Parts: sequence; C-alpha cells; structure tokens
Amino acid sequence: MERFYFKIQDQDGVLQPDRGFEFSDLQRAKEEAKTLLAEMAVDGLPNEPVDSISVELQDANRVPILTFRLVLEAIPHGAQEI
Repeated sequence: MERFYFKIQDQDGVLQPDRGFEFSDLQRAKEEAKTLLAEMAVDGLPNEPVDSISVELQDANRVPILTFRLVLEAIPHGAQEI
C-alpha cells in the first residue's frame, strides 16, 4: 500500500489535509482524486474571481504528482454584451 495526500483548492481557499490515504497503486489514487473533484463540483461550481477548483495528488512525501482541475469559463459568441 502506498500513502497519498490530496491538496484541495476551492472557493474557500487551499486545504492541505494532515491525514494521508493508502491505496494499492497510483491508478487507484488518481481515480479517488477525480471522484473527489467531481464531488466538489456537485457542492458548487467555481465563482468569480476564482475560476477553478482542483485536487492535487501528492505522494507520501507530499511531493505533487499531478493536479486535476475543473475550470469554469464563459465564452461569448457574437457581438452581444454579456
């Protein structure tokens, strides 16, 4: 079993939990990070001025491995004022 940490960034700021989680391999930890991000999105999409929410997967030494990020972006079409 390997230990991983999840650093979370949302509307409330950055949360670096003290507790690590054990998974059988990196793939399982990545799946959990994606699930965590999806659960965060259900609780609420990002609002201005923060345009994203993210989960950073860290190894046992808290070294970042990868980040899953959900970005909310409004892309206007045409000349209409938004």
